[in-house]
Amino acid sequence: MRVERLDVTRSVTVDDARAPRSRWSLRRIAPVLPALLLAVIAVGFRYTADFGLAYQGGIEAWTSGHPQRLLTWTATPFFALVMALTSRAAPLEVSVRIFMAVDLVVWAALLSVVWTRLSDKVRAGWWWATLAAAAVFAPAVSTIFWLQPNLIVFALALGGFALVGRRNRSAGFLIGLSIALKPIVVLLPLALLLRRQTRAAGAWSVVAAALLTVAGLGFLAWRAADVAVLNPFDYLAGFLSKGRGPIAACVVENYSPVAVLCRLGLAPSVGITLAVGMVIVVIGWLLLRDLPMTKVTRWQVFAASCLLSGMLGPIDWASYGILMAPLFLVLAYEFWRESAPPPFWIGLGLAYLLAELVWDPLESLAQAPVAVVVVSYSAGQFSQYVVLLLWIRWRQIQSRAGWST
Repeated sequence: MRVERLDVTRSVTVDDARAPRSRWSLRRIAPVLPALLLAVIAVGFRYTADFGLAYQGGIEAWTSGHPQRLLTWTATPFFALVMALTSRAAPLEVSVRIFMAVDLVVWAALLSVVWTRLSDKVRAGWWWATLAAAAVFAPAVSTIFWLQPNLIVFALALGGFALVGRRNRSAGFLIGLSIALKPIVVLLPLALLLRRQTRAAGAWSVVAAALLTVAGLGFLAWRAADVAVLNPFDYLAGFLSKGRGPIAACVVENYSPVAVLCRLGLAPSVGITLAVGMVIVVIGWLLLRDLPMTKVTRWQVFAASCLLSGMLGPIDWASYGILMAPLFLVLAYEFWRESAPPPFWIGLGLAYLLAELVWDPLESLAQAPVAVVVVSYSAGQFSQYVVLLLWIRWRQIQSRAGWST
């Protein structure tokens, strides 16, 4: 009897060991599957989308040093340098395929890294539900098929933030590189500068972004054979004027608060853009100044910086909605951990559904009715405001109850 009991015990132990290993293997593979599916879909597409516009800007940057002469160019000097070198290295047809592949690899890496780190911290149901929500997150899919660098820029900023406090110089360089390429997380250095613990990384990120921007301006000045091109304020003025131009000012695809005011009848101007920017910065400061830097709440700093950065300027395309993803995930985690009341889950679900309304360029390629596209954009713009208000309300409840560690 004793031997039989030992055999049974061993059998149960082996079975129990195999089951978690099997589930773990599936969890390691699952985050990569969405990118593989998108890759299969992308093979059939033959268009250059926004990458083609950036490529033309690179050609203009190499030829004249003035990519901003193109109506569609709204990018940074350093991105002009990168695209100029890209245009010299490979033809557009090859470059666009490589870029799509890189975008898909970055998307797979983001899902894999984030959800692998979450696998031993949450229940299986929560893990699978949030992974599924991320896999079909419309702004991420849109930015891939628009062939925009948003995911790459976002991944650099995320990697930099993860290093804050451990390797501040590396963290600052990655965040600075992200901003120099495309400043969609431009408020992150400011958020880091607010606290003594993160101030070094914030300072390094500002230095890195400034040096890379100067390098870009220097390249443009060299190609233009004109030292006046080194003036960053002229370049910034050109960008702000594009934000007030016909391609962005009042179009429904632009989710910027400046564009929303324009659609309500308030014509865009430098003054309005600066006023809106100041309001966003003040909101960020009020929300983050007293936020303790614990293991959990530190990610609220990153999430809030991403969300508010998207609202800061005159241009905030629907695909920039990937900047809402960190706050969606942080709130979903905290709501689950703290057993949030149903209204909070309902609000989070509403914000997510609003973000899921826009699937351009796929819906345009599928020839969806214009009315459907317009309505989806018109409603989708409110997702960022819903999730922001939801987070503010959650902050109020958490601050009364005492912050979690």
